[in-house]
Amino acid sequence: MSGVAATVLLLLWAWALTGVRAEPAPRQGAQASSPTRIPRAGAGGDLVGADVCAECHEEAHEAWSAARHSRMIQRASRASVVGDFRQAELRLHGDPFRFREADGGFYITESRWSGAPVEHKVELTLGSRRIQHYLTTVDHGRIVVLPPAWDVERKAWFDSVEIIRPDEGDTQVVQQWNKNCVGCHVSEQDNRYDPATRTYATTWRDEGTTCERCHGPGREHVERYRAATGPAPPGATGIVRPTRLTPPRSTAVCAQCHSLRDRAAPGFRAGEAYDDYFVLKLEYTPRKEQDPVYWADGRPRRFSNDAAGLWQSQCYLRGGATCVTCHDGHAPNVDRHEELAPANTALCTRCHEAIGRDVAGHTKHAAASAGSACVECHMPREVVSIKARIRDHTIGVPTPENTVKYGIPNACTTCHTTESAAWAVARMAAWWPEGRRRRNVARAAAFTEGREARPDALPKLVAIAADPAEGPLSRANALGYLRAYDDPRAVAALGHALASEEPLLRMVAASSVTQPALQPALLRALGDSSRSVRLAALVSLVNLGTPLATPGDTVRFRSVSGEFAAQAAEHEDDAATQTDLGLVHLLNGRLEPASAALSIAMDLSPKFPGAAFFLGLVRMGQHRAEDARRLLARVPAADPFYAMARARLKQLEGQERR
Repeated sequence: MSGVAATVLLLLWAWALTGVRAEPAPRQGAQASSPTRIPRAGAGGDLVGADVCAECHEEAHEAWSAARHSRMIQRASRASVVGDFRQAELRLHGDPFRFREADGGFYITESRWSGAPVEHKVELTLGSRRIQHYLTTVDHGRIVVLPPAWDVERKAWFDSVEIIRPDEGDTQVVQQWNKNCVGCHVSEQDNRYDPATRTYATTWRDEGTTCERCHGPGREHVERYRAATGPAPPGATGIVRPTRLTPPRSTAVCAQCHSLRDRAAPGFRAGEAYDDYFVLKLEYTPRKEQDPVYWADGRPRRFSNDAAGLWQSQCYLRGGATCVTCHDGHAPNVDRHEELAPANTALCTRCHEAIGRDVAGHTKHAAASAGSACVECHMPREVVSIKARIRDHTIGVPTPENTVKYGIPNACTTCHTTESAAWAVARMAAWWPEGRRRRNVARAAAFTEGREARPDALPKLVAIAADPAEGPLSRANALGYLRAYDDPRAVAALGHALASEEPLLRMVAASSVTQPALQPALLRALGDSSRSVRLAALVSLVNLGTPLATPGDTVRFRSVSGEFAAQAAEHEDDAATQTDLGLVHLLNGRLEPASAALSIAMDLSPKFPGAAFFLGLVRMGQHRAEDARRLLARVPAADPFYAMARARLKQLEGQERR
């Protein structure tokens, strides 16, 4: 949930609800009930696996088997491991590592986690094209990424902490694959986390990104064709074809992995709406300044975010281009496909026919030069990848003005490395004086100023949010920044966006509301057609902390609370999520589920802000005064709810004196 100050009113609401709907106190000597757990959603028995698909689709299966999607995760073997395990020992970031291969197995010895040398058997490989990581299972079923990683292109070891964000605990620095990398490397992954023992028993059906990730569960399709006595009627195949979906639904198939996102719900299937299952991370969200996810103009800077780039492109917005317009999902290795080579402009000129008839006139470069290759100017390698640079999928125009002002790279000086950005500005001004660069410059200025909440950014952000030509992602970024402004213009822009036809705009607007004036619109948003909008409205209503107005509002609030609980059930290994879940249950007067979630949070992180306080409120609602007193007394002074905890303790003392 959001800031502490906004939560003060919320706590009054929570306390009122627990007083009205509190469940009866347990009988004398009765044991507390076991935690309530929500069954996980999933395709389950609808999946058949890649081997079954191969029975009929042999050619597609062979192409997929030879390509990267099938090799995201592999069992460690001489065929899959590409790192040099003959190098007996080396140091990475000052720490010693030893390598060996024996009897077909691969082993890495490290001392970073335990302080003493421990040898781990490599069980899985992750990646194969540019980088290969090595995974092993440690305590409690945690599948972790071992620190040494192999640079395939440079044929050298490096420390994986150079390119990943590890979890940092008191004693360990580790990236846990079956907590932080869920959903893209295998099919039908189930982490099977048990909060009682903090143990994982992770399973999956197929390794790699398989057929059913892109075509949907195959059981109906297989059964129909196995039983068929003649050709099936058109469209009655029981399978999804991304080439036949609308652009939003088609790109969502790839975006389930190729976008930086949070999950709004488990169980996404090809053909469904992205916004019902994922929340795209945008430029306005908190970032690390030394390695931001987006450039200041809103274009993706980090890899694995190609969908966010394409969704900003005019090729998508105006031309309806999708991922499969250019890429073959069965064989995604772009370096092996002639049609994707920079010198081959046919993919672009089949739509841009006039440019294709006079390439040099458009590019101001010789027709056969790199400067006339469409992708070199419109998809330069400006996205920071794993030890590499990959192409920008916003398919925009070079804007060296933003290089001068904001350090954003541009295609001109990426190629002309001896020239300055100022030189490129002069050239572009001479060639394209009325070009689209001005919009890019204005966007970068508005977002940069918005990040600092500067007053002069407000009208710029409002203008972007209201401009359909900007596209939904840029408009959503502007709306996200408006949350920092307590100004009627910002309130009006957010209110207008809550009625937009675009789910992304409604979601960001709902999540950005901090003004009670928009509470009626948020209450309506609880019934929105998009799950991500409903969940955003729920969180904002909780943070506003004002009571629900009507019985209908309460019904909708409880319904969306159930959706929130289903999402949170996927994260029983995360203290923040479980604290939020406990709070949502508390607001609904469901004290036993609230107790279960908050107990999990405290077990994971005993000092997590708010967990002990909220659990203390639960115990008060359950009439377990001694337990409530113990919990409230342990709220530390650094906790933002310390003062309120002390007030509740005094309330308990007053009740006892009476």
